Amino acid sequence: MSTDKSAPGSPGNPNSASASADYDEAMISRKMWAAIKLGAIFCIMYFVAALIATPEFAHIARIEIAGLPLAFYTGVLVFVVGIVVTRMCLNLDNKE
Repeated sequence: MSTDKSAPGSPGNPNSASASADYDEAMISRKMWAAIKLGAIFCIMYFVAALIATPEFAHIARIEIAGLPLAFYTGVLVFVVGIVVTRMCLNLDNKE
């Protein structure tokens, strides 16, 4: 069996995929911090909605806006923020 060093992807080929792979530390760092910030936004929104739903804050949860309680709006907002954050993370991941 002979080894062909000119084959694509072989270790002897300077044009192989592993030789051309670059690691951009600045881009990885930007993506990581952006993901952490988006995760923090979602966590804050989730915990605000969870706090409003507790018995201690029932007087705040009962505030009516357009005929619906504030607790309903914060619950729906958690889903909306989750979808937006997920979409932003996926868009951020596609940029290279």
